[in-house]
Amino acid sequence: MAVVIGGAPVVLAACGDDTQQVSDTLPPIATTTTSTTLAVTTTTIPVVYEVQPGDILTVIADRFGVTMEDIMALNGIDNPDHIEVGQKLKIPQPGQEIPTTTSSAPETTAGA
Repeated sequence: MAVVIGGAPVVLAACGDDTQQVSDTLPPIATTTTSTTLAVTTTTIPVVYEVQPGDILTVIADRFGVTMEDIMALNGIDNPDHIEVGQKLKIPQPGQEIPTTTSSAPETTAGA
C-alpha cells in the first residue's frame, strides 16, 4: 500500500503476521531478595566502683543489681565488713562468670 503525502510516496507496513494468535505466556519474572544481617558484638566493659564513706557491700551490690558474694569473689574479699574508702571494686556484669578460688591445704599422709 502506498500513500502520497506532500508529493512523496510513503509505504505503510506492519511487522509480524496478524493471522497468528499469541498463546504463549511471558516467562516468569526472576525475583531476588536481600537481607541485612547485623553483626552483634558484645564487649564487657568492667564496671569499677570506688568505695565512698559509709558504703557497705550489701548496699553497693543492691545498687548494681548483683550479689554481695559475687562482688566479694570477683575482688578477692574475705570479710564483707572490711572494705576501705577509696578502694576500687570491680562490679560483675549480669551473666558474667565469676572465677572461684579454693584454697587447698597441703596433703598429709598418715604414718609418714
